[in-house]
Amino acid sequence: MRTLCYQRSVPSLQIMEPTQIKNLVLDNRLVMLATHLGYCEDGLVSDKLVNFYVERARHRPGLIIVGGCYTEHLGMILPSMIGIAEDRHIDGLRRLVDAIHEYDVPTAAQLYHAGRYAHSLVIGEQAVSASAVPCRLTRETPRALTVDEIKKTIENFGAAAARAKQAGFDAVEILGSAGYLINQFLAECTNQRDDEYGGDLIQRARFPLEVIHAVREVVGPDYPVLYRMSGEDFVDGGLTLEDNKILAPKFEKAGVDCFNVTGGWHEARVPQITMDVPRGHYAYLAEGIAEVVNVPVVACNRINSPSVANHILQRGKVQLIGMSRGLIADPELPTKAREGRTKDIRMCIGCNEGCLDRVFAMGTVTCAVNPQAGYEGTRQIGPRGQGRVAVVGAGPAGLEVSRVLALRGFDVTLFEKEARPGGSLLLASKAPGRGEFMAYVTHMWREMRRLSVDLMLNTTASADIIADGGFDHVFCATGTLPAMPPIDGVEAPTVTTAEDVLRTGVTEDDVVVIVGGRRSGCYAALYLSDMAKSVEILEKSNAIGIGLGRSTRWVILKELKRRDVKMSTGANVSQITDNYVVVSKNGDSELIPATVIVMASQPQPDRRLSEALQRRGAAVSLVGSVESTGDLLETVHSAFSLANRFELG
Repeated sequence: MRTLCYQRSVPSLQIMEPTQIKNLVLDNRLVMLATHLGYCEDGLVSDKLVNFYVERARHRPGLIIVGGCYTEHLGMILPSMIGIAEDRHIDGLRRLVDAIHEYDVPTAAQLYHAGRYAHSLVIGEQAVSASAVPCRLTRETPRALTVDEIKKTIENFGAAAARAKQAGFDAVEILGSAGYLINQFLAECTNQRDDEYGGDLIQRARFPLEVIHAVREVVGPDYPVLYRMSGEDFVDGGLTLEDNKILAPKFEKAGVDCFNVTGGWHEARVPQITMDVPRGHYAYLAEGIAEVVNVPVVACNRINSPSVANHILQRGKVQLIGMSRGLIADPELPTKAREGRTKDIRMCIGCNEGCLDRVFAMGTVTCAVNPQAGYEGTRQIGPRGQGRVAVVGAGPAGLEVSRVLALRGFDVTLFEKEARPGGSLLLASKAPGRGEFMAYVTHMWREMRRLSVDLMLNTTASADIIADGGFDHVFCATGTLPAMPPIDGVEAPTVTTAEDVLRTGVTEDDVVVIVGGRRSGCYAALYLSDMAKSVEILEKSNAIGIGLGRSTRWVILKELKRRDVKMSTGANVSQITDNYVVVSKNGDSELIPATVIVMASQPQPDRRLSEALQRRGAAVSLVGSVESTGDLLETVHSAFSLANRFELG
């Protein structure tokens, strides 16, 4: 007799439904987008790169696009990029493809040429472009390609596509977005040519059309060719969505089988992938292109969850969803979506600390919320352990220590004096545009419950409580204490701290002066700008926003300016009264009226508990900002490493 098995029904997600690009069948509609990782040496595929993609392939997204793969030496930004410019690159690429194919996941190679975004110090010569227009990112001026060089560049795209097919890739993607070389030919601001590759929009499109033709010719009629397009360039003299709606059908006719539509250039002063951008905000660009073509279209940018993806797909305009950082943050995202465990997903929060900021610093990509990203071959969860441990403080460090220790089998009790977890992130999330911090806190809190961590909220973990608890070891993640600088009058009743004001707010009649323009000062200013009559930041150094990542700082400064927050640098506060702040600047003194004065100085580590426990002979480890001040990435990564190597003595 057959046994009937009953199981919980899994909600149907459109993103998990099959589809295809040309004759390439995809198991689902989730595309892992090409991402510069910095894992190669001299363009050659490394074990680190293979390990990274294998971990993502194990959970079977519909398609993995690898890249950017530079098509020639002049198109390279860094030697740590993936090379597809020479035959010597093929063996490594084949090894990568074979590793991904072990999990029946198709993969495409993105064909990349940086153009004027390449730096002379890296490529050893002047960068090239459509025209000799200075580049704001490199602060260099490229030289214009000659017609013969253009023909050779097009030929190199074709040769790279042939290598991709030879290496076993299932498709190729031509990179025509983000302000790279193809975009530079298309945009009027960077194409000032007066020959057959310049002029009006259609004439400027000659270069990408010839690239598409060259690629199609070498790969054959049945091989899928994708095209990565900026839906709108968001730069003066760049392409608009309406321009691209004219071009897309022409590119389709030339041989494009799928359009992957992103936002604008790297030079654009419009935020596109930072935390303040609403989830799925730029899907309208892909939907606009979908209106004019008859091939599948991929929507992307700030899509970090299956629910956001599903919402976009259900509008019925695009067929595929692209993610990059979402799969860096949680490689298991496709599996969790497939199994109906979407609440278990560790979502990308758009902080950019481990990815974009590290790329700008010429480093390798990892993730602030996933300390194993980029370390798949070396950072495995440690051996099984046993014993009772206490973790004090449910900020990011305490949460990560508790997670790793619980995964390893330790009996973990987590103490938090507040009613909610999150620590400094709980306060930072109150600032406009910083709300995604709570997505991480919420995920980690669910992990605590899933892993059976004993949660002690609203509990101040005194030395007596810990000492009487029978714990084998104590991890102090007690964070920091606000610092009061030695300023005359700092004890005035109008003085408060950034931490306190983020809890309490101010009134609409308050005139707020914030002393200190680092991260906490900027967050407080953003938060208070919605309430107070006026807000001013006074920073004694020559820059506001020190400590914020490069990809985020300019966005926050722009938003502070939009909110009419006054920002002064080189401002040394020498005295505080009940109603004024005395500021010295350039040798002159000024009285600035204030009803609320917020101290946003660098905080000091709170080691009171750890020192009391050590006096009692307890085994104590410090973790997080109580041990060393750092950003979210440094905090989470150091917490992971400490908990993962921990052994009871």
